[in-house]
Amino acid sequence: MTDEREVLIVYIGETDIQEWTQGIGKTVLMPELLVGCEELLYNDLEELTCARVETIIRGKPKAFDFSVRKTHIQDTLDKILEWALYEEKYELCERVKILNEYLEDKNNRF
Repeated sequence: MTDEREVLIVYIGETDIQEWTQGIGKTVLMPELLVGCEELLYNDLEELTCARVETIIRGKPKAFDFSVRKTHIQDTLDKILEWALYEEKYELCERVKILNEYLEDKNNRF
């Protein structure tokens, strides 16, 4: 049995969740999603929850989970790469490149 992975929890108060995830929240979520992609691929998992964003909507607490799925991994990596290039986070670009090569190699073996 393996230890359960700790999920990043971010509390944003009454900030609009969509506005946060499309804006400043990307600097928090994208690197965390990349770590999730690495863990998912290298451990051959189907799905992995990477982060939870907690907020208040109309006075009630809500939580939104952000996960990576094997079936959508390429789309997720493409979005991370696009963001990383725009933000000039080249070390993240390199990690995405390594994962893309890993996927290509894995697909060529089967």
